[in-house]
Formats: sequence, structure tokens, C-alpha cells
Amino acid sequence: MIARFMLAATAAFLVPLCKAADLSGEWVAEITSASSEPQYARVTLQANGAILTGWWAGLNLTGSITGDRLQIALANPDGRAAGTLSGLAKGAEISGDGSMARARNGQRENQNVVWKLTRPTQPPAQPKTWDFDPKVFYSYYSAQNPVALRIFPGDTVRTWTVDAGGLSSKMERLSRGGDATTGPFYVEGALPGDTLVVKINKLRPNRESARQGNRINARAILPTTVAAAKYEADFDSEWKLDREKGIATLAHPTDRMKNFVVPIHPMLGCVAVAPSGDEVYRGTDLGPFGGNLDYIDNTEGVTLYFPVFHPGALFVLGDGHAAMGDGELTGGALETSMDVEFTVGLIKGFATPEPRAESDDYLISFGIAGSVPDAIQNATSQLADWLKKDYRLNDNEVAVLLGAVLKYEITELVDPKFDVVAKVPKKALEGLR
Repeated sequence: MIARFMLAATAAFLVPLCKAADLSGEWVAEITSASSEPQYARVTLQANGAILTGWWAGLNLTGSITGDRLQIALANPDGRAAGTLSGLAKGAEISGDGSMARARNGQRENQNVVWKLTRPTQPPAQPKTWDFDPKVFYSYYSAQNPVALRIFPGDTVRTWTVDAGGLSSKMERLSRGGDATTGPFYVEGALPGDTLVVKINKLRPNRESARQGNRINARAILPTTVAAAKYEADFDSEWKLDREKGIATLAHPTDRMKNFVVPIHPMLGCVAVAPSGDEVYRGTDLGPFGGNLDYIDNTEGVTLYFPVFHPGALFVLGDGHAAMGDGELTGGALETSMDVEFTVGLIKGFATPEPRAESDDYLISFGIAGSVPDAIQNATSQLADWLKKDYRLNDNEVAVLLGAVLKYEITELVDPKFDVVAKVPKKALEGLR
């Protein structure tokens, strides 16, 4: 009898410890309140008996465990209280409520919240290559678009896009146009506050034709030039693509244009993650999420960086161009469908403020705004911050470097916002890191 009593007591004593041990490790927090959309954070817990320690998105975490119940206190690194939470562990989930401090109108206030912790999805032992055949194409950017494929950082996707008008490689209309994109691709582990990394490995036109606009957009010329222009209604701006030779020629040229040849330079006009919150934008739009950037060097070999606004990032791509002059002056480049291969990565805990890119030769910062001067300021500011962060340069050093080697390109003139690229040659940065 005594032995049975001691065994039962020992078992009862061990239950909380076993459950507590199960809490240790990495978690993903979802926090909701009455006044804001869900927030997400990475959480690390360390359970040692009835004592709980760890961190919650940069906050120090301490607490206690009693059976399945948790009491948690959060504090800033300087020791200021940042929240108190209580919860219940059930299976692979911990949930509860409490309050968390937040800044509002320059003041700190406590906010009642409901929270939930779940385990992050574990990646496979080796990265995977996916062959994805899209069936649906979205001509707007939204976190509400159903996920097309779930992938992990390190994975590679081989897929294809329709052209800006919704035509496939077989000239079948598969969407209503409007710069419809392939995706969205859900990247496991990506959370708001991270940066999504996308390397374009391969980008090739998959048909022999392209179509371009044939009138200069009024944003790029004087009103008198617009008024004086005499455009021919039946002018044919269809192109033939000789993929083997890597050149494009007009399919039905005028006599003066019969020898006009353009090198094929495949690029993606639209690359994006889902925009913040419930925001919805047309396929022709652009913003901090990316979108219709229309940068001529979004091509093979470039690595793109995007801020993450939603779990999974929800990456999309489309609007292939066989070639394009800066600014997409006619409102349509050599629009065609594309075969694409890309690989995804993730920078945790740092969010680039706007899209940026890196090629073999340049660091590239996108500036998106309602005017060219504002776009220049956005692009230059992000590039300056990038150099300060990654190269440990002070403000004087950044000024001298940019003043000597900075280059600007106007990449987008004809859509709702302007896009200006500021870039520096990597050769100028050798030896600085």
C-alpha cells in the first residue's frame, strides 16, 4: 500500500514537470485586440520545473507553471514592464489573455489582448524543388487570395506566368489581364517584421511573340507634345521574338523600322508580397509591398528583398517583358509570357522598409512615391540606411560614397505611383565591410 501511494504521489509530482518540459523551444505568437489587426511574434520558452523563462519578440519573459496553467510577465530590456499574460497549455497550443504595453500617440498604454502560441512548422531535412503549374491568376494584391503553394526557405520553384493581358504561351486567355500574377506562394516561417528573399535563377520567354504600346505616356512629355502628336490608329506594335538569337523585331514593321532590332532582355514587371492588413491593390499598383515595379534588371541572377506583412509573406510574380526601356514609356513593354525559376530565403527579425535588390554588380534600392522627387528621397534614404547597417559607415562616409558613385534610374512613370532606383556599384564597396 505504501509503495503504491509513493508511486502515485511521484507520478502526480512528475506530471507538471513533464508538461513543463514540453513547453520548451520555439513558438509563434498570434496576438489580437479589439483595436488592431492580429500581430505576430517569435517566442522562445525555457521550462525548468515550475519556472518559465525566455523571450517574446525582443522582450524578456519570466513566469511560472502550475500544471497546465502559465503566468507570464514581459519586460523591456531596460526592465520596464511590458505585459502580463495568463494561459492554458493544451496539446500543441498555448492560449490565454492578458495585457500588453504599446505606444500610441507618443504615450505608452496597456491594451487587453487575447493570445495564442503554436509550434512553427518544421522544414524538411533538405530543400525541395517544386514544379508548379498555375491554374488561377490574380490581377490584384491581397492577403485574402488563396495560397497556391506552401514552400520553405531554401526551396526552389519552377513555374510560368501569363503576360500582362492574361495570355499564356499558347496564346490562350487565362485571366482578364491587368498584370495578373502567379501565386501566392506561402513561405513557411515568414512573419511580419521579417524580410523575404527571392533569387531569380531563370527567366525566359516561352513563346515567339510580344506586344507593346505605341503612344508615349503623357506623364513623360509636355502637354504641347501630347497635343501635337498624330498617332496612327492602325499602327502595329506586335513583336517577333527570336529566342535562339536573343533578338526581337517588329512583326509588321513600317519601311523605316524594318531593320530595327532589340536585344531580348527578359524581366519581371510585377514581383510582390501581400500588402499590409486588409489593403487591396490592382495589379498595376506598386508600394512598399512591391508590385508593378517595372525595373529592367529584375531578371536572371537578381536577388530581391521584400518586407513581410503577413505570415507566409504570400509572394507573387508576373508581367513578363522580353525587353523594356526605362520608365515603360508607352504603358506596355514587350509584353510576353515567361518560364520562371526562383529560390526563396528569409531574414528573420529585420524588415526592409521598401523593396530592394542585389545583382552581381549593384546594391539596388527602390523608392516608390506619388512624385519623382519623393521617390528619389525614399530610394536614397533606404540605400543610405543599408550602407550604414551592413557596412558600418557613418553619415559622412555614406555621403562621400554616394556623392562619388551613386546612380539613379527612373523605372516606372506610367502607373499610379513613380518608382526610382538608387544603386551603388559593388566594386566601389570592396574592402569596406
